[in-house]
Amino acid sequence: MYVAPSPPESFDKYDEPRLHMERLLRTRLIEFDLPPRSVFPLDDAGIRTLGDLIGHTREELLAVRGFGAIRLAPVEQLLDRLALSLKK
Repeated sequence: MYVAPSPPESFDKYDEPRLHMERLLRTRLIEFDLPPRSVFPLDDAGIRTLGDLIGHTREELLAVRGFGAIRLAPVEQLLDRLALSLKK
């Protein structure tokens, strides 16, 4: 009798929320409705995707050259809309 191997339990190709979040985190910041003046300094600092962004603290972002509190406000609003937050 042949028994087909089962896929690993940790991967479910039909786990829609997880797949959606993975795709969202790979999305480039320029694709969101952020002002270019907020996106370009982050891009210069190597923060190009939403996943890159949430891996930083507020203080780290404020230390980016050309990125201050005024530029941070729309970024935090975007994260609030997406139910995400910066690293603590």
